[in-house]
Amino acid sequence: MAQEKEERSGRTTSTSAHSTSAHSRSGPREATGAVDSGMTAAAPGRRAERYIIGTRAFPGAQPLAYPQHSMDEVVEYLGRMEDVEVIKRVRLGGAQPFTTGGGFHEVVVARFDEARAQRLRAAAPAHLIIEPDWLLAGTDCLPVAARATPIATLLPLRSIANEISVRVVGERDQPLARAMVVIEGGGFPVQALTDESGTARITFFGGPIEAIQTLFVRAAANHWDRLLSAPRLSSGTNTVKLRPLSELHPNFPGTRLLGWGQRLMGLDPTGGRFTGSGVRIGVIDSGCDNSHPLLRHITHGKDFTSGGTDTSWSQDLVAHGTHCAGIINAASTEQGIVGCAPGAELHVFKVMPHGWISDLLAALHECIERELDLIHISVASDGFSELVAQKLREARLKGIACIAAAGNTGGPVAFPAMLPATMAVAAVGRLREFPSDSSHILSVLPHLIGSDDVFAAGFSAAGPQVAVSAPGVAVVSTVPGGGYAAADRTSAAAAHVTGLGALVLAHHPAFQDGSLRARSEQRVHALFELIRASAVARFAHPQHGGAGVPYLPRIPGSHGLVMGLAAADGLERIAMPQYWPGPIQGWPAWLQPPASGFF
Repeated sequence: MAQEKEERSGRTTSTSAHSTSAHSRSGPREATGAVDSGMTAAAPGRRAERYIIGTRAFPGAQPLAYPQHSMDEVVEYLGRMEDVEVIKRVRLGGAQPFTTGGGFHEVVVARFDEARAQRLRAAAPAHLIIEPDWLLAGTDCLPVAARATPIATLLPLRSIANEISVRVVGERDQPLARAMVVIEGGGFPVQALTDESGTARITFFGGPIEAIQTLFVRAAANHWDRLLSAPRLSSGTNTVKLRPLSELHPNFPGTRLLGWGQRLMGLDPTGGRFTGSGVRIGVIDSGCDNSHPLLRHITHGKDFTSGGTDTSWSQDLVAHGTHCAGIINAASTEQGIVGCAPGAELHVFKVMPHGWISDLLAALHECIERELDLIHISVASDGFSELVAQKLREARLKGIACIAAAGNTGGPVAFPAMLPATMAVAAVGRLREFPSDSSHILSVLPHLIGSDDVFAAGFSAAGPQVAVSAPGVAVVSTVPGGGYAAADRTSAAAAHVTGLGALVLAHHPAFQDGSLRARSEQRVHALFELIRASAVARFAHPQHGGAGVPYLPRIPGSHGLVMGLAAADGLERIAMPQYWPGPIQGWPAWLQPPASGFF
């Protein structure tokens, strides 16, 4: 970096929390202004953005052997520059930065513009990485079809406002507070939350009331949502009644529900024999409300977001992480739901809302430090991060299986699920598991409805990186406040696979008594391939479904230590990648299904 001419000293700020950006962009992007009647466009790339500075590692997750700069020197160097703000330093273990003891030990998060970033990259030594600190997003999907409408087609915006009042009620016409109400009429969707009387008041600028094309209503918990096309609305109060979840699941939550996804995958932890006991799972998401009656046993967590405290990981503002935690780990009782692996030990790592790639990086490092067995990754980013890719590779080398949601854009597989170090999971649904007037109907792809009415979810990302698919439509699980909700998301699908993986690690003889008990990359590889080998293709589209939906009774090896193979070569075939054929559809050629399944 010494080659770059130093500029006059600017103020450098070091904080442990994220500074709030004056914009909502997730990474550097050039402005494309124009000169118009005396107004000069901003120069391209001048907006200050967040960047991460770290070190590049060898393929084996070791840092390069010739680092020239410690992070102290990097911070000092940045401090001498104009318009550069050092936001924080993220320590990733180790007292000495960039030694050869394994992994990279510290990164710096700073804010500067793209022009500065380009100059720094040109001047930096080869071992330094300077990349955007992309904003994280939950792998969630919108219930109302998003429109990619250019802003110019909506200008000038209509100045005449219409007030819409919607009252939301449930059983016995009880008002539902904090229900989400969304209306859409050809422009931008508008939303509001209901008050204690169950009423939401929305100001609509899209034209007359008759122009409203869609009304969507979702309760905070315990009800099915409703999606109404061309709704009949008036200028008075419009009442929408929601169905309770018990309409499709009788007596729920008073009696225990085994979800349709668990049944499809052969998961039934209610017997108490296979619970995932002894396996430790990390969930990287939006936190988890462990005051929920079925999640009170979850006591391990950490908040990596700005302003996080020792206990704020248990505050889930978006009801995302709590939902995934329930799928994986909800306690087995006689009421509510039961998780796929209720006996596992769950560790919650909060990186949403308003989290960044640097927060994901720190959360992954914490999982490695705690020597977890599995990591469930619910978050995604618009951009690629070499530093996160290195950290995921390090986790795999150390025997941690990372299972990631493929993403809910309906496009290519998202980052980091698209990385080879992870197992990317797409979502499927099943007909008749939700009301026909709910938003879940939007997920159905009619041309990809296969056996048992299982269909590829339209919102789910697709591509060759998809390893398997799992239930991710109308999945009922826990939400903050002690209730339950049905949600559509690939993170719900990944949670099912994470739970199944915990059962295999906890109870399969090869991982308990064989050579795969030791934490290694071979252990991760064997687990992933066993999951793929058990999958049942529910429809003929591998880019949407991967190898299919895993089915626990088809996991090879209910007999002995070698998964049904001769002791002489069975374990070696599991552990060595060259023995596994290329995309697996059903069983590997050298392995026949055992006479009895996993149980």
